[in-house]
Amino acid sequence: GVVATATAVFAVRRETWSDVEAVMPANLPAPDAVPRMPVKGMPAWPQRYDMRFVEGAFPAAFDEQEQAHSRSTLWVRDEPVRPLDFAALAAISDSFFPRIFVRRRRPTPVGSVSITTYFHADEAALAAQGDRFVIGSARALKFHNGFFDQSGEIWSDDGHLLASTHQTVYFKE
Repeated sequence: GVVATATAVFAVRRETWSDVEAVMPANLPAPDAVPRMPVKGMPAWPQRYDMRFVEGAFPAAFDEQEQAHSRSTLWVRDEPVRPLDFAALAAISDSFFPRIFVRRRRPTPVGSVSITTYFHADEAALAAQGDRFVIGSARALKFHNGFFDQSGEIWSDDGHLLASTHQTVYFKE
């Protein structure tokens, strides 16, 4: 049977009234001031990113010390480094570790049920970002009956919202 489906919607953008209500994480240290997450021994996909967590890092050990929240804020870019384009932005939007790992700090079987990513940037904004780090911010909204949802934002280093993402994830207890 069918195990996955996808839909892509494309449109011509036109000039209209615009505003951003989302707020970029503030007072972050520079990427060079934050240590890179060690990736040795991890699966291949985290090794494709240079992740520098300001808060809510992937646990170095699953110590089962439940946290008060699942929020993560990090500097992230591709590894090896390359200029940001829409494919890279889509991948980075899905680079957040499942929020249950951050919140419960225990190994838990998980699987994405759905993911939607919205691009808020055009080609000029991505070209302006170049190969510099972007800011990622993610959090869960609710864990309930074997599922949770997580929302994330990707910001340029100069404060422009590039993408937002929302995901529903299954977990097994």
